[in-house]
Amino acid sequence: MSVLACDVGGTRIKVGLVSDGQLLATQTLDAAIQEGLGRSLVRIGEALQVVCEQAGIEPSACRGIGMGLAALVDWRQCRVIDPHSKYTDAEAVDLNVWARETFGLPLAADNDARAALLGEWTYGAGRGSDNLGVITLGTGIGTAVGIDGHVLRGPNFRTGNFCGHMIVAADGRTCGVCGMRGCVEAETGSAQLPDVAQRMYGFAQSALSQCDRIDYAAVCRCAAEVDPVAAALLGRATYLWSVLCVNMIHAFDLDRIVFGGGVMGSAEMILPPIQEFVDRHVCAPAGASRVQIISAEQPDHMALLGCEALVDEKLSFSHAV
Repeated sequence: MSVLACDVGGTRIKVGLVSDGQLLATQTLDAAIQEGLGRSLVRIGEALQVVCEQAGIEPSACRGIGMGLAALVDWRQCRVIDPHSKYTDAEAVDLNVWARETFGLPLAADNDARAALLGEWTYGAGRGSDNLGVITLGTGIGTAVGIDGHVLRGPNFRTGNFCGHMIVAADGRTCGVCGMRGCVEAETGSAQLPDVAQRMYGFAQSALSQCDRIDYAAVCRCAAEVDPVAAALLGRATYLWSVLCVNMIHAFDLDRIVFGGGVMGSAEMILPPIQEFVDRHVCAPAGASRVQIISAEQPDHMALLGCEALVDEKLSFSHAV
């Protein structure tokens, strides 16, 4: 049986129909966080109906709905407990009622990076790893961790989720989510990228200044054309992501980190220097295996695929209780 999947991000909302690790149909919506999660759920429900029609499957034939949200989520209750400055009405929205009244299906919800972790662990580049980290590069910097084959959540559901708010530049930019200066998200999140770029010396003469949209796709494209500002931006971001990897490895003793997000379309420019940095700076005993730094198999859909594993996990938990 298939699963209805939703990846509710800060810039885009992706929905899909997933069966046995295969994405049968998908739709992408603008997030429009200003309208709130409650109103967005109407559009999400309509889009899920469309993907079911595309795949020729009735929603009632699915075994549940999986939802990854760019927020801190109580996965047992399927409730947002901190919206991370997005969807400010989210804490008051009853996601279970929406799932039941719209589709008559059970809901499994968690942080979107945890959904991505489950997707890669079950179906993707995380297979075979016992101690896995995931970093999703997007509007913010999402992270999740699994140790000894189990997803880390913690009593307040934040374990492994806030590595994107580790401090990497003590005198850096102030983060609108955690309030600290110089966290990875404040320094390298794509939401901050236009402002960071425009403050760089030489920006006015850079090819980036001619781009309609300054995102990491544009930065990588211009850096490949030897634009010095783009190259400096990419080099700095790559360095800070490398520091994040080393911090996560030292904190959780990981054997693999999987990167996701649309920027992995330029993985060949980003991951080799991160792997080299990790090889040089990780403290490990003699004979320890190299920590792998790799791209997700489907970096733009890893959370959608993980929604199937999330539903299976939630149903197993419900039966156990």
